[in-house]
Amino acid sequence: MSRSHFTSLLLKYQQGAATLAEKQVVEQWYALLEVETRPLSQKEWQDFEQRLWQKLQNELFETNEAPELATPLWKRGWVRVAASLIMAIGLGYVGYQIKKPYQLTQVIAEAEANGMELVVNATSKPLPILLEDGSRVLLNPQSELRFPKHFIPKQREVYLSGEAFFEVTKSPQRPFLVHTGEIITRVLGTSFRVKAPQYQKDIEVSVKTGKVAVYQRPVNAKVNSSKASNGVILTPNHRVVFLAENQTFVTSLVDVPVLLPESKKTEQISFNFDDTPLSEVLNCLEKAYSIEIEVENSTLNECPLTANLAQKTLYSQLDIICAAIQGSYEVKGTTILISGKGCD
Repeated sequence: MSRSHFTSLLLKYQQGAATLAEKQVVEQWYALLEVETRPLSQKEWQDFEQRLWQKLQNELFETNEAPELATPLWKRGWVRVAASLIMAIGLGYVGYQIKKPYQLTQVIAEAEANGMELVVNATSKPLPILLEDGSRVLLNPQSELRFPKHFIPKQREVYLSGEAFFEVTKSPQRPFLVHTGEIITRVLGTSFRVKAPQYQKDIEVSVKTGKVAVYQRPVNAKVNSSKASNGVILTPNHRVVFLAENQTFVTSLVDVPVLLPESKKTEQISFNFDDTPLSEVLNCLEKAYSIEIEVENSTLNECPLTANLAQKTLYSQLDIICAAIQGSYEVKGTTILISGKGCD
């Protein structure tokens, strides 16, 4: 990312002209320096811009030799999530300046040359598709999927335009790749959703079970290349939006986090707490949803909680917890941060 583009994005945010996606990026920059998201005076803004730019350069230098695919974001604190986001911006924007994004039409054209089948959902309801390997696809209306009658021995590849939910049959020796423009989603066996609207550039991937890698195809790489450029790894209840204009990956939680399949077994995890320290309650929720939860004040960990949180959504559970400890929570990237003064 150039300094001028960096400054321009900050100015748009300060002037209230940034898009929702751009606001998410800038607010995670604020989090990186632990600065409150409020309008800044001219002097404060100049100081913030300089410190943030220097931090950005340091992150890029320190992570220059790291693996191309980021480590799972849920294992990091929310500040590290912001750092990873900035690294993705820096790595991706340079490539965007020197090449045009891969168009889906080009992908489809090359797929047709390889004898792909095409399914177009012209109905008003999701259309189920069964692939040769037993994987299932629920193709949304006005969406298209191209796939081979017979997958090659080394990997399974499909091409999506629109939106679909995938339930992939496990086959560790044959990775499953979903091509959506210049973005590739790679899995071994999991369930996830991909949104790649035909007339929009941004692409969203969300995970229900398992783990997926989402990354850009490298410059000048062939369509069927699985070599990774910059990208992220997602686990359950996490999603990423690829902003094509800035070549940026923005990670967050899904709108309605769901329990992991193994967490639905009551003998493994119980949500009925009786005078239980908050640290144990939060640990239970983390395991149940694969979401990291942090407390701003360590004294909160000892607060006792008596409540039955079963049969409630995650955010309803957090509402009850925060009401009991007189605290509050907010979502920071892929992490939930709980604030409060602690117990008397």
